Amino acid sequence: MNKLEALGLNIDKLISVDINGRGVIGKLYEAAFERYGESLTLRAARGIVENVSEGDVVLILTGFRILPLGIQETDGPLGAAALARAVDIALGAIPVIITEPIEQSIRVVSAACRGIGLNVVELDRLLEEKYRYAISIIGFTMDRSKALDEAKKLLDELSPSAIIAIEKAGCNVKGEYHNMRGLNISNLHAKVEPLIEEARRRGIFTVGIGDGGNEVGMGVIEDVVRKYIPYGSKCQCPCGGGIAASSEVDSLVVASVCNWGGYAISGLIGRIRNKSITLHTPRQEELMMLLTVYEGAIDGITGLVDMTADSLPLEVHKSMLIMLREMISRS
Repeated sequence: MNKLEALGLNIDKLISVDINGRGVIGKLYEAAFERYGESLTLRAARGIVENVSEGDVVLILTGFRILPLGIQETDGPLGAAALARAVDIALGAIPVIITEPIEQSIRVVSAACRGIGLNVVELDRLLEEKYRYAISIIGFTMDRSKALDEAKKLLDELSPSAIIAIEKAGCNVKGEYHNMRGLNISNLHAKVEPLIEEARRRGIFTVGIGDGGNEVGMGVIEDVVRKYIPYGSKCQCPCGGGIAASSEVDSLVVASVCNWGGYAISGLIGRIRNKSITLHTPRQEELMMLLTVYEGAIDGITGLVDMTADSLPLEVHKSMLIMLREMISRS
């Protein structure tokens, strides 16, 4: 095992510590590791580096809206912003984030991007001028009947070389979306699965980052989600199909908090390309959290408008970032 592979495994262990006590991350990680037989984060980072060239578009999907108000949570947008920053700085790629076509969701994602130092510009302008340290954010349809056509059109127009889904609500085998309590949230979310499926048919590299089994990409270990996750096999809505997401990706990353998975991949992209500045600072982490909460983002577990993600306070997320930065800089 070389130094980089050892680093990847250590990072996997760090970001999959069950610090929030949900009691499921261990099973999910073991299943994903058994599937690939290598570090999940390093596999994803390598795949992105190998498939993305300077000037390529990278699509980053995020968005999980929380009942009862349908408000965007803090887990997801911060990790998406970190990934966008990494592919811009380390690879010279053009990051485009896709989320729900809802004003509040777009504002939250925009806030995260500005907090990490990225400018938010219109898509046409970004593609034409190819600005550095810039990103575009677009909404994707919430109408199932339009999703495939919109997916094909988007892929034709942008020709992305990679698609990364992070804390993106994923549908089950019956096409329904659920939260961790088994309640139906289909009407709140973009129907992005056709985008992933069409991308894979075209040979576009796909990554999924999840923490609970109901996110895009977790179909890679759907059987384990059904077996071990509460409501995994049977939800509380009439569909009865469970919360387990059915969509598969080329590389699945499992983390206790999805943002952490995004941070880990971002740091490893920089490590592979020998560009240490790809992983953001604790100060930027705090600013991202502050700005997203200012735009109304809530904690996905507590439901509070607070400087937390998945019930963990800001200090925990900053500490995780500090440890990742130290591990990568010493490798």
